[in-house]
Amino acid sequence: MTSVSEFILNFLVNSTWQIAAICMLATAGTYLLRNCSAHYRYIVWITALVFCLIAPAITAMQVVPSLPVTAVSQPMETRPATAVEEVSIDHTRRRNSQVALNATPRHMRFASVAYLLFLGLCAVRFVRLWTAKERLRRSASFDGLTPAIESAAKRCMRLFGIENVHLARSPSARVPYTLGVIRPLIVLPDSFCGDVDEETLLSVIGHEMAHLRRSDLVAKLACELVSLPISFHPFTFFIKRQIERERELACDELVTDQVLKPDTYARSLLRAADLSILPVGRSIMLSVFDGRMLEKRIRQLTRKGMSLRGWPGRMITAGVLASLCVSAIAGSTFGFVFRTPLLDVPAALAAPAAPVSSGPSARVIERTTQDQTPSVANRPTTNAAQELARTACEAGRNRNVDAIPSLVVMLGDDRPTEAIACWNTGRWSPALDTFKHPSPGEEAALALASMGRAALVPLMNQLDSQNAVTRRNAAWAIGELTNMIPGERAQAVPQLIVLLNDPDAWVRMAAARAIGEVRDRRAGETLIATLADSDWRVRRLAAWALNEMKEERAVAALCSLLLSDSRAEVRTAAAEALGEIASNQALPSLQQALNDAEPGVRAKVSWAIAEIQ
Repeated sequence: MTSVSEFILNFLVNSTWQIAAICMLATAGTYLLRNCSAHYRYIVWITALVFCLIAPAITAMQVVPSLPVTAVSQPMETRPATAVEEVSIDHTRRRNSQVALNATPRHMRFASVAYLLFLGLCAVRFVRLWTAKERLRRSASFDGLTPAIESAAKRCMRLFGIENVHLARSPSARVPYTLGVIRPLIVLPDSFCGDVDEETLLSVIGHEMAHLRRSDLVAKLACELVSLPISFHPFTFFIKRQIERERELACDELVTDQVLKPDTYARSLLRAADLSILPVGRSIMLSVFDGRMLEKRIRQLTRKGMSLRGWPGRMITAGVLASLCVSAIAGSTFGFVFRTPLLDVPAALAAPAAPVSSGPSARVIERTTQDQTPSVANRPTTNAAQELARTACEAGRNRNVDAIPSLVVMLGDDRPTEAIACWNTGRWSPALDTFKHPSPGEEAALALASMGRAALVPLMNQLDSQNAVTRRNAAWAIGELTNMIPGERAQAVPQLIVLLNDPDAWVRMAAARAIGEVRDRRAGETLIATLADSDWRVRRLAAWALNEMKEERAVAALCSLLLSDSRAEVRTAAAEALGEIASNQALPSLQQALNDAEPGVRAKVSWAIAEIQ
């Protein structure tokens, strides 16, 4: 699972409810402002649109406020008693503030590709609208403007206190348009360049200059860019429509304050509508008829109600904006977080988890009851080891690369601890939460793995450690390293190949798993030889690694393992590997294995035959 796919899926899912909640909150706020100036409601809807993008992005990035983390290198004896309580409380809050859900890598990739394609289509639409704007600009002519138009323009510029606004006419314009941020231009249709009364010209030109006075062109362009990532949501269209409508009402208010009386302006708008070709299509230009709400604007202009434009309106607006801000930021700390269903977290909290594959073939490699490590609940656990593991977890989640030397030292600490659900949420999740049993060393390995390439060389330096626990955890962490480009971990493969012959069985298992994650074919021959290892768990992980590598040279050895190994787990892993490699050479052995005494082995053999055929 890539971090980009995880971010996109979490962004999409959380935006579905967060945007709706923000929209409803903004609707309630604008209702309180119904008797205030439209400019205040316009600000509320602009703010709501911005938070509709920020809130799901914060949730997807896991930017959750946390309490200070105690440094890994600080001795346990010198820490104040409150530090342990603070970290424990912070960890519980992180785990409970979001709901973890399962999603397969295929679903994540599908959602990411679909979303990126959608964004591409939206970008194409934006480019087309921009091209239409430039086409209109090129078609504009500065000739043929009547003295009445020039007089109305000068009067409006004087009243609004703006300069350097040019007027033009175009046969392509259907309604009066305003375009251009740096070089503003008002384009009038040819129908406005004939015998048109002064009031109509003042209403149209005054409205367009009100847009310029309010810098609406900059705000409209910003809204288009902000809404692009969330344009799939129906409420996004609703919010943008409300922004358009409040913007037009705010411009009407400005015109009636500076240029014309409300009754005169309302009559002039009706005459201007008769001279235009309505309705107006969506564009990145501004027009006097945006929002498609001429009737409502006329009613608003002729209404004799009181409008709160002074400090009462500003106070209400400030309260609405504060509520919107607090609610959006608080809501962003809650949501849904998707991860691949590689490990059952509740089971991991009760006992050490079994090795799990992150690849498409072997999904669960489980230990039998009689060979399992004793449950953590039955082991003595010290507070010092538990707190050390928790601190390593926090260092990894914060990507604290300065803690790498201290984490490397912790790799050899194999004291059993209670399982910590450290990676059930976040931008990265390891394939395994534990390898042998939860311990400070394993938590340090996960923390190092989360830091990517910065931890690769320090981990490689520990592969020849005299401590078997350190070698095991370092090899496992190399296999779990995140954000590594293809081939970047190849430099560790020669040392991992050597560890396939390590005296410690757990080290051999960790080396086999890491090689399977790296998928380096240089280890193929040694892995094939490892299929004869004396420990059945090593044999099974070697089969899994060959499965991940799709190593055709291993077909004969895997067939032999399938027919002769005494452990059903190993035979199942061999059958799955043969199915993934999909070599016809394996069919006779698979047909023979259909008579296996174990139902699970027979089921996997049937699947492998179907895959090959």
